Amino acid sequence: MSVTSAMYTGVTGLLANANGMNVIGNNLANVNTIGFKSGRIEFSDMLATGITNSYSASQIGRGTQIQKIDNMFTQSSFQTTEVVSDLAITGNSFFALKAPTDSAPVNQSSAYLSKAGAFRLDSNLYLTNADGYQVLDTEGNPIQFSDNTTNIISAANTYAGGTLIADTVSALQAELATLATRIQGMALPGSPTVAQSTANNLLQAAQTALGIDSTDLSGAIVTPASLTTGAIVKNAALINSPTGATAKDAHTALAAAYSAFLSASASAAFTPDGTSAAAIALEQGDPTTQVSGYAAVNKQMGLAFGSISKIDNNGLITYTGQDGLSTFFYNSSGGTGIPNTAANAQTAQRLALITPADSSALEKIGGSLFKSTSKAGVPSAAFTAVSNSANGTSNKISSNSLEQSNVDMAAQMVDMIVTQRAYSANSKTITTSDQMTQDVLNLVR
Repeated sequence: MSVTSAMYTGVTGLLANANGMNVIGNNLANVNTIGFKSGRIEFSDMLATGITNSYSASQIGRGTQIQKIDNMFTQSSFQTTEVVSDLAITGNSFFALKAPTDSAPVNQSSAYLSKAGAFRLDSNLYLTNADGYQVLDTEGNPIQFSDNTTNIISAANTYAGGTLIADTVSALQAELATLATRIQGMALPGSPTVAQSTANNLLQAAQTALGIDSTDLSGAIVTPASLTTGAIVKNAALINSPTGATAKDAHTALAAAYSAFLSASASAAFTPDGTSAAAIALEQGDPTTQVSGYAAVNKQMGLAFGSISKIDNNGLITYTGQDGLSTFFYNSSGGTGIPNTAANAQTAQRLALITPADSSALEKIGGSLFKSTSKAGVPSAAFTAVSNSANGTSNKISSNSLEQSNVDMAAQMVDMIVTQRAYSANSKTITTSDQMTQDVLNLVR
């Protein structure tokens, strides 16, 4: 083996350690990347040249090469956030995602895997990561919530008592304000037998029945704690009260108070704007005949997605309807939820996890995503609730949390020093071999 061969041996060390520095640099660059898993380079020696004599076989090494770059899937610490859809996993599992252009449902082996759980809802109510990859449920479908606002009863629907106008919430508020104003107006000259105090008392009774703040008649804002019966108008949405009363009660209570006032004043035909008592009972018709219509609106407002309220450690997703009170379990992609009951909690679809048999065999594809390989041990079968749900103990999901990068900066700096010295030593091999070659050339002088 010539002296020049030692130069090529040194070159292999330079190349291998240069790549080792790339791995360390990549780790340090991602020290703040959520869900990042650090890499570790492993070297092996190259095929040696044999030297054989009569007593033993000897070998001279030919240098080094990169054997493997391992992904280190050690558990990292969690960062607490205030976003319910920020998720972190305790254990060896990964979130399952698919590209928005991929068809669904997908099989487990074709899903993208990630430890980065910073998920948000897009404009179509899909749960996605920052790059638009859609989070999968335990059926292998993208998690999408249902927006039922398009199904809320419109002006085209009529009932026996009259037409239910499209803007139900605004209509109810306007009717309450109008009727309340008329009760106040009955104390005007024209019903001299009724004192101002009587009008105020009747108005206060109507406000109490409806839970209306006397300082804000036009808003008709109430809270569940202020009611035993009657409708709740809250956050610009029409909803059922805790006792199950409907919007009919709001009209009935105020219309009844007005009728009582008319009877007390003995001026049943008089109103400030000239309408009759029968006409002002409900601007759009008799409230007793419209209860089914308002109840339907109530139901639709409850089913329409409002916001994610909770994600359990086993991936069960609870969301609140647009009414602000109704809660449901997510159960199918793009479908309406199911009632929040203990029985449904056992059967509802939930956020899917995948647990590879060998995580180190996963392939990094960028964007904090991994892809399965034949050696990773991810089944090619379809998703199921049994095999793709967190068990809630050794393998569980934490909401309002994100897993930080597992890069240990101190260890990486030490590795950088060692790699730098190894690179320098290999370069020294080359320069020393060069000097030895020069010595050989000098023999001819």
